Amino acid sequence: MGYFPTDAYQNQITDFYGLLIRCTTIADVHTDADTWTIRNHVAHLIDSASNNHQRFVRLQLAQNVELPGYEAEQWVTASDIRLMKFGQLILFWKLYNEYLIELIGNIQKDSLAHTWQRENGGSPLPLEFLVSDYYSHMKVHESMIADIAAAAENP
Repeated sequence: MGYFPTDAYQNQITDFYGLLIRCTTIADVHTDADTWTIRNHVAHLIDSASNNHQRFVRLQLAQNVELPGYEAEQWVTASDIRLMKFGQLILFWKLYNEYLIELIGNIQKDSLAHTWQRENGGSPLPLEFLVSDYYSHMKVHESMIADIAAAAENP
């Protein structure tokens, strides 16, 4: 067993996936609760997984890594996943996150202090923070999606 609470992360993914499945019929509904649809949030979470995947691996291989930041709005727009079946989209999100859990479970303690530096500056962020922040960030989006679902079901 590794340094991170991977069982808790797996439970988080499983619960969140259940919420996403329940939102299938309202994935593209716009509400006053948010400017993004549920589909947009899922696309953003896939982009986040992709960016963090790079960080999680590269920071195990080098003490300090400089990588670009992430522009959420531009990535969601560029992805343009409107035509993708929502079931496929959320399954991809779930499987990608299960892969990341396996990767995170294998992170060695000696790399936890390795840091990511944004290309445009800012404070370096250690791998240990990036992993825990990834799951905190996901909880924020889970809450936002739950709010969108509530607003869509009770207009």
